[in-house]
Amino acid sequence: MPVLIEGVSVLLRKGSIHVRYKGGYAQFLFDLNDYVSFTASNQLLCVSYKTHDEAGALLKMLADNGMRVALINEEDPSKTDAVLVDQVFGPSVRVWWIDFIPVSRSRKVKEGVKEKSKGDSKESAQEHILIAATYEEVDEKEELRIKNWDQGEIAYPLDWKYENSKSLDLEFLRMAENRSYLNH
Repeated sequence: MPVLIEGVSVLLRKGSIHVRYKGGYAQFLFDLNDYVSFTASNQLLCVSYKTHDEAGALLKMLADNGMRVALINEEDPSKTDAVLVDQVFGPSVRVWWIDFIPVSRSRKVKEGVKEKSKGDSKESAQEHILIAATYEEVDEKEELRIKNWDQGEIAYPLDWKYENSKSLDLEFLRMAENRSYLNH
């Protein structure tokens, strides 16, 4: 199951936590206590933050506890267990075990809520999110590029709603509009 990527996130291979993290998965969850917002699926774990500095502190903690972290203690992208991912700019380094997929789908409009004007664009009725899936998951869903993932097929944080998400945060919207496509 893919996981939602929002804001600045640290994405980990769940199996690597069991194998390499000092104390195993239980110790990782105990150590993660201060880093409360995370989403887990069968193969991936995603911890979300507001800033790159906060995410960097987790990456350092992971490296100190035996995990192979991209650009900290592991330079070979094929051997990394964790990577920093920005919702707008993508991963800090391209790793072989993950695919990032932008998903757009129609938003469900509640009854009784009127459109502001007839001139509203269809963009306001669309959800735009970024998900991360392992290549195995992408292979299982062959029609992925034709048909989007359904909401029930994606791991979200508890109580997540698109209307309150970082996908609609002004800072991230501005970065997305102004990003350079030449080097990203």
